[in-house]
Amino acid sequence: MNIKELTQAIIPQSGLSHFAETYLTWAGVGLIGSFVASTLDAQADLAYAAYYTNAVNDAVGYNFWILLAVIGLLLFCLSLPAVYLSLHLPRARLAADPLRRLSYTFFLVAFDEGGLMIGILTANWLHTSDKLTLLADKSFLFSGVGLLPILALAVLNSFLWLLGESIHNREQKSYSGLVNLLLQVPPNYLAPLYLLFSSTVVYLIVRQ
Repeated sequence: MNIKELTQAIIPQSGLSHFAETYLTWAGVGLIGSFVASTLDAQADLAYAAYYTNAVNDAVGYNFWILLAVIGLLLFCLSLPAVYLSLHLPRARLAADPLRRLSYTFFLVAFDEGGLMIGILTANWLHTSDKLTLLADKSFLFSGVGLLPILALAVLNSFLWLLGESIHNREQKSYSGLVNLLLQVPPNYLAPLYLLFSSTVVYLIVRQ
């Protein structure tokens, strides 16, 4: 399998159009919301009476995004062996299907939250107003938001979408993409790969 075939196999059944549409929707909400907030606050009598800008600031929930991603990753690690067992033991689907849906839900909400943050932080990076420079100080990881941190967040957030859409598809109620590709790996390779991935996830979560 060459790189092109591997890339196509990794893409979930929902497709890249769904990815782009959802990303643009939530990032657009954050970006437009920041512009509107700064415009409304500019009409205030007092300087830096940033009522609406503070509301935008409160939406930059980096810690909450991390929490959603962590829960999604833990559920993903539990879902993989359950899905594999369901291929050989039909009764295992009683556990595999709810785990897949729950993991997908947390990944979905984290992805939406991440897209919203990217839009807000992009508006902050563009310096739409002096008030928006307050955004980075309250609840986000970076004291000064630049292009590289925003791109890093975009990459990590895209990875959450990939895992979520691969573990569960809303239309067919099944898995696809990366998960389907992993399940085709021979057990003697899949088991060490799974243990390495799961142990790394747990280690990073515990050590933060």
